[in-house]
This record gives sequence, C-alpha cells and structure tokens, in this order.
Amino acid sequence: MKKLMLAMAVVAFSAAHVNAQDSKSTTLSVAVNAGIPTSTGYSFVLGGDLQADFAVAAGTKITASAGYENYSWKGGGSSGFIPLLAGAKFNLGSDKLYGHAQLGYGFSTVSGGSGAFGYAPSIGYYFSSNLDASIKYLAFSRNGFTLGSVGIRLAYSF
Repeated sequence: MKKLMLAMAVVAFSAAHVNAQDSKSTTLSVAVNAGIPTSTGYSFVLGGDLQADFAVAAGTKITASAGYENYSWKGGGSSGFIPLLAGAKFNLGSDKLYGHAQLGYGFSTVSGGSGAFGYAPSIGYYFSSNLDASIKYLAFSRNGFTLGSVGIRLAYSF
C-alpha cells in the first residue's frame, strides 16, 4: 500500500513539475457526484470531489482528486469513504468527449473501518470550458468484497 501511495505522489508531483512553465495548462474543478450502488444493501450514493487536471500532451491530462462519498443503507444509516485518486484523462476523437481512468485508495469514515483499493473508470463530455459531466463507476475493493456505484459527476472548472 505504501508503494501505491508513493507512486501516486510521484505521478502527481511529476505532472505538476512538467507544467510549472505553463500554469494555463492546469485546471481545478469542484464536482457533485450522485449514483446508484452496485452492491446490495445500499440505496444511493451522494458525494463531491476536488480535482486537479495537469495537461501533459495534446488531449492528455494527468489527474489527482480527493473527495467524499456517502453510501446510504436501505434500512437507514450510512457509511462514507474519502477517495484519493490519481489517473489519466484523454480525448476520445474530439475536444469535447473524454475517457478517464483513476486508481487510488479510499479511507473509511466509519469508526474502526478500514480502507480499500479504489478505482474509477469514466466517460465524460465538456459542455463548455467550465462545465463537464461524466458517467463514472467508482469502486472500493478489499478482501474479495467490492463496494461500487454507477453515477453522474457534474463538475465546474476554474
């Protein structure tokens, strides 16, 4: 796990260093996430995140994000995860359509809860330079159990 976190830090640092000469190639976005759990016993997922995109080549960005996801149980109550993810975002044939793949770690907010490996593939669309939406599968896996959700991410970039 320490190797994974170190690798994520190196990728994020490298991307920031590559773009140090061109600050316009870095964007920051804040997003709202809403989805339907793919795991039984949960009713819906609601959360948000903050994401930095670092342009590294034409149509390709390295990303780093942190957020909070709340999984509501069907019988009442909820549990949460704080995902820390790093990934790559790439254009899919146009400047508007993109694919995004992320890997990282989710920290449980439940007392005594443990963390889990996180991953999130998505496909999105830029409506403008400040607004985009994506369909995202976010999952946390540990010891053969996966807590996942399919949702929509609506983001505002500045």
